[in-house]
Amino acid sequence: MDRAERTNRGERGEEPAVAGRGAAEPTTSGLEELDDFSDSGSDYEATIKASKRKKRAAPEPQPPKRPRRKAALKVTSSPSSSPIPTPPDPSLQQQQQQNSRGTSRQVSSRPVRRVYEGNQGISAEDIYDAVRSGKSAMVAVVDEWLDSYKQSREVGLLVLINFIVQSCGCKGVVSREMLDNMQNAEIISTLTKEFNEDSMNYPLSTPGPQLKRFKAGLREFAQVLVRSCRNSLIYDEYLFPSLLALLTGLSDSQVRGFRHTSTLLAMKLMTGLVEVAVIVSVQLQTTQRQYDMENSKKAHERASDRVEELQATISELREKREELSSMMNATFRGVFVHRYRDRLPEIRVVCIEELGMWLKMDPEDFLNDGCLKYLGWTLHDKQSPVRLQCVRALQGLYQEKEFIGRLELFTSRFKERMLSMVLDKDPDVAVEMVNLLLLIQQ
Repeated sequence: MDRAERTNRGERGEEPAVAGRGAAEPTTSGLEELDDFSDSGSDYEATIKASKRKKRAAPEPQPPKRPRRKAALKVTSSPSSSPIPTPPDPSLQQQQQQNSRGTSRQVSSRPVRRVYEGNQGISAEDIYDAVRSGKSAMVAVVDEWLDSYKQSREVGLLVLINFIVQSCGCKGVVSREMLDNMQNAEIISTLTKEFNEDSMNYPLSTPGPQLKRFKAGLREFAQVLVRSCRNSLIYDEYLFPSLLALLTGLSDSQVRGFRHTSTLLAMKLMTGLVEVAVIVSVQLQTTQRQYDMENSKKAHERASDRVEELQATISELREKREELSSMMNATFRGVFVHRYRDRLPEIRVVCIEELGMWLKMDPEDFLNDGCLKYLGWTLHDKQSPVRLQCVRALQGLYQEKEFIGRLELFTSRFKERMLSMVLDKDPDVAVEMVNLLLLIQQ
């Protein structure tokens, strides 16, 4: 983010929504360095590259690493966003250069979204209708999209991008030419021009049961997508980096529909990634124990093939864990650190709700003062729905007896604020805080 963009943070809906943050900041560790990125823009790809350079020291001698499937085209960063990586195709590039000479790069306003998606497989509108209606089996919808992605990952990604754009309430369409030739910042800027004049009206702002159904559909879609990809496509270094980079850019938009919808999707994808990371960590620990047991045997009793197989599995699992950590850290820095203090309370609620899940699901990585401080600051939020969500997140943590030791510093730093919230002006917040204090007393 350049200097001019920093001065316009308020226009993007980013303001300190939490009172007294400086005075209440605890001593931090773990993810404390994330604060250094609080004024950075959509630096998703750059963060991933930096984190991948930091390799962990292996406790055992490692075999040669298996070759990784690299994204065919390296990504270059821009001040406010990152481009979507696209594999090079010389014939396609030559054709694009010829077409770009006489073609204007404008978002198409055509209502039929299959035009730019290759007329094969599921379309963006099909996915949107399934999410909005809540009547379709989401697993079947995702499986149909995966079939399309496996046939052509560019076409599949384009379908997913246009589904996100439509879910934001934008009538614009991202074309294949835009995907191939434009960076995320340029795509978002072009889409912004095509947004309705009344940008306050978008699917997540629709009152009534339709809002609840659509929000639940979006959450389920993101969850099923990660679970369906967790064994293969999540590591292809194209789909999720491209998707999260676009969502990071959209979450920094001035348009409320873009910011709200992309934050919800990014946070739910992050939750899915945390879930997968926990599974991989358990597999890694189990395999490491098996290796240690086999390697401790005497030379004539040791099965060398078995040892080599376990070594290869450990190496693969470590690479997967590092890749997941890179995506999680970049999403935390690029989306959460900015949006937990967004001007819109609904966005702040989404961030705090998902943070509570990360802390509980993966305490080894998240349950530290560097992440807990965000809950402490949010106890001072001016909007009662945000305070209520924060208290409920803390209830989930204090219910776990093994977490008590890690919560001691947090408890001592914020106990006065928690005690004062028994008299909160919102009765729901006051009641939930009483329940929280009872948990702490136990």
